[in-house]
Amino acid sequence: MGDFFSVTTMVLITWFILVAVKKIVSKKGDIDMLLVFTAILAYVLFMRLALAPVPEIYIDGFVYGGFLYTLLMIDIKNFSDKDKKTEKLKALKKEHESVKERSELLRQRFITMLDLFDDGIAFRTDDDMMYGTGQYLNLIPFDTNEFSFESFLLKMHPDDRTPYLETVEKTSTKKPKYNTHYRIKNDKEYLWVKEKGIRMKHQKKTMFITMVKGLDVKKYPETNVDVLNLLAIDRAYYEHLQEMNKKKTPFTIVAFELSNIPNINRRYGRDIGDLMMGEFLSKLAYHFLKDIHSVFRLTGIRFAMVITDHRKLEMLKRALENGGDLVNYAMQFGHVRESVYPSFGIHHVKVFEEPVDEIADRVIKALNIALDDKTPENYFIIR
Repeated sequence: MGDFFSVTTMVLITWFILVAVKKIVSKKGDIDMLLVFTAILAYVLFMRLALAPVPEIYIDGFVYGGFLYTLLMIDIKNFSDKDKKTEKLKALKKEHESVKERSELLRQRFITMLDLFDDGIAFRTDDDMMYGTGQYLNLIPFDTNEFSFESFLLKMHPDDRTPYLETVEKTSTKKPKYNTHYRIKNDKEYLWVKEKGIRMKHQKKTMFITMVKGLDVKKYPETNVDVLNLLAIDRAYYEHLQEMNKKKTPFTIVAFELSNIPNINRRYGRDIGDLMMGEFLSKLAYHFLKDIHSVFRLTGIRFAMVITDHRKLEMLKRALENGGDLVNYAMQFGHVRESVYPSFGIHHVKVFEEPVDEIADRVIKALNIALDDKTPENYFIIR
């Protein structure tokens, strides 16, 4: 019994179990299986049954050598796999660092590019966190570029918050853009701001990109034509008419009055009235003029523009005949929603020998007729 359970026998049994486990777990070990069965067969035939005079040292050497081979191959495989995993992790870490570095570089370039814009730009993410550019923070001050949407709303005038949220919430996939005005607290006073925004959706997450510009009522923004302080006055108007007469090219004078602005000033303050006049003048200039140099301020609420493009003139006539914004132009600034009611006097100039005073007087007469309650339309044309 003791001879049966010799060291060689125990090694052989252990070797067989080890090869069997290796085969089951890793599905590998064909060479090991061949060696162990050869060793078992040799052990039984030559040592137990003594079918041939084979020295025991040969059998022992084969058994111990095969067992050592199996152990060695397991260790090599483990170390090899470990090395491969380590190298793979190092490669992935290096690639991650490279991607992270490129991503940060692109982010910094993008932020730097945004700072080139005159307008302030901000991003609002799905978790209601915001990022504002330097120009944005100059207009709406925060300690850092990153801040919460809630803190932004707290800087807004309380009366303007609900209209602002209603405007933004009305956006959808089909109508993602919006325009709105509100007052924001800058230092100790409120400043009027015009905001344009767009709603975006990515991977079921909603985000907003906004662009803001301050509306200083003493100097209206350049994009809205600087219509109140920088607008040419009546003297330049007469000089311009004189130049048009010298060119002997037919032109049309359109005088108009925003008659309900005084009432708006009394109800909401002059800044609201000025902003509404500026918005309306911007609309006219955009649709019917080549540039703002053809718009003149005659009195506080009376203006005139000179149209030389026949197509623009026909567009104006159609707009007056069909009504719409030129008859009842509704605007919203914060919580204030009002309409401007303009009246128009129109004079086509085809004779160039008349004094400009008479031409100017004639278009004012047309405007006064349009303002008369007996006139059914809000315009009157002198041909």
